[in-house]
Amino acid sequence: MALQILGDYLNTFFQEEKKALLAQYPGLNLHRLRQDIKLHAFLNGIDSEELFEFPYLPHRRHPFTIFFSKLREGIPLEYITGYSYFFRSHFRVTQDVLIPRSETEILVELALQEIQKNYKNKKCRVADIGTGSGVIGLTLLMESLSPIELIASDLSEKALNLAHENYFNLSYAIAPMHKVQFVLSDRLNNIDGEFDLILSNPPYIKKVKDRLGVHQQVIKYEPPMALFLEDDFYDNWFEDFFQNIYLQLAPNGMSLLEGHEDHLGMLETMALKVGFRKTEVINDFTGRKRFLRLRKD
Repeated sequence: MALQILGDYLNTFFQEEKKALLAQYPGLNLHRLRQDIKLHAFLNGIDSEELFEFPYLPHRRHPFTIFFSKLREGIPLEYITGYSYFFRSHFRVTQDVLIPRSETEILVELALQEIQKNYKNKKCRVADIGTGSGVIGLTLLMESLSPIELIASDLSEKALNLAHENYFNLSYAIAPMHKVQFVLSDRLNNIDGEFDLILSNPPYIKKVKDRLGVHQQVIKYEPPMALFLEDDFYDNWFEDFFQNIYLQLAPNGMSLLEGHEDHLGMLETMALKVGFRKTEVINDFTGRKRFLRLRKD
């Protein structure tokens, strides 16, 4: 194979594989690929402004050859590089955790608004349930001007270890006034005390009924435990979760949860029956129902 510069090889690769790539990576463009290759290169000790002028000869052990091979397989870009960008930071991700979505940034923004409004001069106790890579809770710590005591929990020990790793990697951006504790737990089990703010991006997809609406790449590579609930267990799971939230939410506290657009109306009705006085379904960037806000009083 003739020697090419990396930029030319990438352009040819993208044009030849474009149809297959877009089937696996909807919306993928050459600019996004270049950015991820630069990140992949940096993480493999290759850091240069002239990266795409480098000569490139495919070899099975070459970092770029590995990158292109995994791309052909359809492995999510975030799992290839090992990092995902969320809010204003890069978070380490593996196939033990969900890839953070931009829509979840809305949940963080809503939580920050609540903290800024009601906890300007006092500590806010926050629970991030099902923390995964830690993007929700850790972003709050990096962005909040008020002190936060964060409990980040997950049922997966591997996910919890990754969240702790992200905390270590991003600790330079977290003020010492904040405190964090990582807890291995199913929802709020084994977690004591009241919280001013309870946040969660729980599994909210019905395993059978909603499966056709889930991209095959997500089904193949992302952790099913963080995505799906059994259809006949769905209502009971959320009813138990809402009851736990209600019991451990401070009188003036708020809970924010991400959810499935087809089920948020039913979950809002369920939350009212549990005892929440104020509920609100909030849309995402595309106008789809995405979040549920709950207030105890």
